[in-house]
Amino acid sequence: MTERLATFRALCIAAIVLVFVPTMPSHAADTVPQELTVSTADASMTIKLFAGQREGPRPAVIILHGAQGLERYAAAYSRYAQALAAKGIDAALVSYYDATDIGPMSSADQKTRQAYFSAHVATWSERVRGAASLLTRREGYSGKIGLLGFSNGGFLAVATAASDPRITALVVFYAGRPDLHDADPFRLPPLLALHGDADRNVPLSSGKALVEAAQAAGREAELVIYHGMGHGFDFDATRPEAADALARATSFFLERLK
Repeated sequence: MTERLATFRALCIAAIVLVFVPTMPSHAADTVPQELTVSTADASMTIKLFAGQREGPRPAVIILHGAQGLERYAAAYSRYAQALAAKGIDAALVSYYDATDIGPMSSADQKTRQAYFSAHVATWSERVRGAASLLTRREGYSGKIGLLGFSNGGFLAVATAASDPRITALVVFYAGRPDLHDADPFRLPPLLALHGDADRNVPLSSGKALVEAAQAAGREAELVIYHGMGHGFDFDATRPEAADALARATSFFLERLK
């Protein structure tokens, strides 16, 4: 009897412990992107839309890839899309290239890339505006839309934002001011530029020139410099600088698109 009583007491204690052991919080599942098709004057594009994780009207951010296209660094771009979606912002990954663009824009010769960009930026901007039009027509659109551009996509984001008044916030990574007449800093929305001071591809001076031009025009513009960081520093998710850059970009959009 004594042995049975001891066993019963042990079981009761175990049950109490199980009841009061706190459970670890579960992380929200990643957003599964939806594929949408948008047609522009010269192309039909497929965009990946990561829906914001909240009810009611939501702003949107269009993410523009660098010179080597969307697929090579798709995981890095998706990390930004997931972070924005988790904060209730619709994030759209847009490949503004067609099949003929990836070759010239992957050239090791910088002059070749720059000349090709100048010749095609108007076409690419039209495609980005087409994606923006699709997002602004969707049910639940809040009326606010931003652009997030990386390197070549950052230059494109500046050119597009300067000519499209619907863009209400702009974040660019290691980019600058495109050499275009219609990239007017007077028309830029609030801008956040993030740049490494060891960037050998797009030098820090390019980012400084963009921000200084916007500030001189009376626009809101901020430059965040990452010491010792080179081009694409934020694509390595293990770096503390990458986490900081992601948090800054997300917070900027949350504040400017609310």
